[in-house]
Amino acid sequence: CALCIRVARIDGPTRTVVELVCDPEGKDCHWVIRPNQSLTWRQAIQVYAAIAIVCLGIGIAYSLHGFWTVLPFAGLEILVLGVAFYLCLTRSQIREVVTVNASVVTVEKGRKIPEERWECPRAWARVRLEPPQFAWYPSRLAIAYQGRQVELGAFLNEEERRALAAELQQVIQRDDWQPGSQA
Repeated sequence: CALCIRVARIDGPTRTVVELVCDPEGKDCHWVIRPNQSLTWRQAIQVYAAIAIVCLGIGIAYSLHGFWTVLPFAGLEILVLGVAFYLCLTRSQIREVVTVNASVVTVEKGRKIPEERWECPRAWARVRLEPPQFAWYPSRLAIAYQGRQVELGAFLNEEERRALAAELQQVIQRDDWQPGSQA
């Protein structure tokens, strides 16, 4: 496959949801899959600070008028919101890297470093896009080998998941791999 990069555009700066990079010699292809991150850490802190200032301001105003019980609840609200922001932002840092070369399909999942690794021979790997059990459920994309499978792109929307499945299927089933190409 030729050197190619596919990027999904989202309002503002370009954010890559699924990025495909193939080396020019056709030896291997890599997909980097990540959730859509609508806010950067800096933007999230700014939004959180603005909400916290407003919430604390209202709490202090009510406290000065004799309703002091409002202030602890305002503090609790800010704390819960901060935890929610932190959890959302750390979960948006998840990456799934799928590598396909002439002999092996490798899937690595993790945040800063690979925390899970799954490998199988390319010739035996099968891409499975399982339809949902109910109409409102998302489909499931997986790479399977000998009864084992690893799910990919659970955070992708249906269109992105189908496009990724088609690309993986096409590359994994290629017959024109160069001999001796290893990762």
